[in-house]
Formats: sequence, structure tokens, C-alpha cells
Amino acid sequence: MKTLAILVEGPRDEAVYPALIKQIRPDLETVLPLVYWGLPRLRKRFVEGLWYFDNHWEHKVEKALVIRDSDGGDPKSKEDELAEIYTHSGFHPKFDVHFHATPCMIETWLLADEGAVCRVARGRGKTPKVMSINKALEEIKDAKAPFRRMLSQAGLLDDNQVCKEIAEAADLGRISERCPYFRKFCERVHAC
Repeated sequence: MKTLAILVEGPRDEAVYPALIKQIRPDLETVLPLVYWGLPRLRKRFVEGLWYFDNHWEHKVEKALVIRDSDGGDPKSKEDELAEIYTHSGFHPKFDVHFHATPCMIETWLLADEGAVCRVARGRGKTPKVMSINKALEEIKDAKAPFRRMLSQAGLLDDNQVCKEIAEAADLGRISERCPYFRKFCERVHAC
């Protein structure tokens, strides 16, 4: 059994990341998310989460990936910050731990494939008319507003289940093409 634990900021991340990861790595049987309800709690408590997965989880975790937004900052420095917190904790679980900071919100990646939004809408009996966003998506500071507009055009609610379905229907090549840093995420997932 191949199990990857992910430690994420919020419930949207909990819905979307496992769906994307399972597309990137179909060999993974289980992706176990642990939600921290915000970046401050993630930074402060992710080591406790690793301890929990190492000592009390019913699945044997082979690897863990701690994921955060970089909030417009340099992703590498944010990853280094998490790695430093981990190193200084003195705790080292029986599995490898990796870190990833995205330069954008998770909604940015969902915006990249309007075809996935349409497929989900059609699957729910809607007749979508979705406009593609023709700009560098990773430069959008707050992707939530354009993502909500796209969902509205498709007749979909902005909820975590819809986002999960969009991630499951997404064309990873399309996301990589429109969001270059997504490739780095795929590399990290393959390294796990």
C-alpha cells in the first residue's frame, strides 16, 4: 500500500490537492490530508501532525508533503522556512518529509482548465458558457474572484465538492501549460 500524508492550510486544499495528487501519481492508494485552518496554525503545528501520522495513524505513511501558499512571496524561501522549523523541532518520523509552497492560490490551478469546469457542469445537467481567462494566471493576486465568475458562468456553486470534481476532471497538461509552477508541484509529488 502506498500512502502519502499531506498537511494543508484549509478545507479547499483538503478537497483539491488529493484529487490532483492522485492524477499525478495513480500508484498512490491513499492520500491522507490533515487540515490546519490557516497558515499560522500550519506553521506552528505541522510537526505535531507528522508525529501523529508517525505514531497513531492506522495507515502506514510512506511520505509526507507539507503544502502552503507563498502568498505572493518567493516559494523557495517559504519552503526553506518550513524545512527549518522541521529541522529545529528535532523530530524525525519514520517517513520522508517534503515541503512545497505554491506561488498562487489553489483556485488559480482550477482556473487553468475551463474545460474541466464545463465537464463538471455538464455532468450536473448544466449548459455552461465559460470564458477562458487570457492572462498569466500565476500573476493573479486573488484568484478567488475570477474563479467564482467562471463557476457562475457554468452554473456551479463555489463549494469544496465542486472544486474536488474540477480537480478530478482537470487536464494536468493544460494546468502545467498555463501555470508553470504547477510543474514543480508535480515534480515534488513524484519525488514523494
